[in-house]
Amino acid sequence: MNDADPILRRRRVEALYDAVPVSALMGLGGAAMLATVFWRPDRHALVLGWLVASCLPIFARMGLRLAYRHRRHQDGASLHWVWASLVLMGLTGLAWGVGLGWMLVHGDADEVPVVVGTALGAVAMTMTNMAYWQTHAAFQVPILGSLAVAVLAARPSFANVLAGASVVLCVAQLSVARRMGRIYVEALRVSLDNERLAQDLATRSHALEQANLELEVLSRADPLTGLANRRSFMERLHAVWKRAEQEDLALALLSVDVDRFKLYNDAHGHGAGDRCLQAVASALARACRSEQDLAARPGGEEFAIVLPATELRDAVQVAERVRQGVIDTSSDRDWALPAGVTVSVGVACRHPRDGGSVEDLLREADQALYAAKDRGRNRVEAAPAAVVA
Repeated sequence: MNDADPILRRRRVEALYDAVPVSALMGLGGAAMLATVFWRPDRHALVLGWLVASCLPIFARMGLRLAYRHRRHQDGASLHWVWASLVLMGLTGLAWGVGLGWMLVHGDADEVPVVVGTALGAVAMTMTNMAYWQTHAAFQVPILGSLAVAVLAARPSFANVLAGASVVLCVAQLSVARRMGRIYVEALRVSLDNERLAQDLATRSHALEQANLELEVLSRADPLTGLANRRSFMERLHAVWKRAEQEDLALALLSVDVDRFKLYNDAHGHGAGDRCLQAVASALARACRSEQDLAARPGGEEFAIVLPATELRDAVQVAERVRQGVIDTSSDRDWALPAGVTVSVGVACRHPRDGGSVEDLLREADQALYAAKDRGRNRVEAAPAAVVA
């Protein structure tokens, strides 16, 4: 009876007490029927005493079920619940066995069939207790044993045969109950294993989804700066271009390059070079006006910002914020940069309705960036090349 798995044991105990209402109602109904059939003035005291004795354990089981439901979250897997049910079922079977035996001996030809039919029905109803088949045995053994004794005491025709049949039925019931109990417990175990497997699969599936999301983020983000990488940048640029075509909107692009970065990196080391790139990325992210703008690091010391629905003048203002933001960030003590950093910014803007392509926009932004480099760096230039800062 003591399962190593506490969850399986809890399921068995729950099933045992879930069967109480039906068996209790049938027990009370059967007792009331027998009491009605055998109620006579000369034996009403005996019948009433038996009725009380047979019903008290049933009410006790119903009360025990309420107690179990109240405490099952605390000690619902404890075997003392099983033993309590086993004792009450044994007391119920004993009361019924004594009463049915007496009724079989003292009943007339009309009453005896009722006694036998009720006894067999009561035994059959306790088959619902297969979660712990021992509770079924505790009820049916006293009943069938009492019937065998009562048949021998009454000495009807073929008494030995009937008594032997009762014993054989009792043994057969025990064998069937034990086998059904094992099958029931095995079915519970398989069901529990399936639930655990389903839960494990759900957990693994969730973990896999999270890992895929993380991989997706990593595949679209630059690992050093956290900005969009080249792949994500190009996908977004093409998507925004298509939307600009559909809605007749302007599209601006900033091409940003760190001034003299190779010299900076060689002079101060790769660690300082990485912090420099991170500081520039921070300035670009702050310059973005909303989530619609996309700051990216296509590669090396090159950066870019995609500005949807933005005219050239507004794009130049954003570019100037980037240029000044990099200067301010490089002097911020929190970044601990060994030297000042500046950037050059090229600005290009196009209306897709005027023709051209994404490649044209990229080429114009790069040409404006080269113009800023040629004219002294730390500048913003717009295409066509016109000095704006």
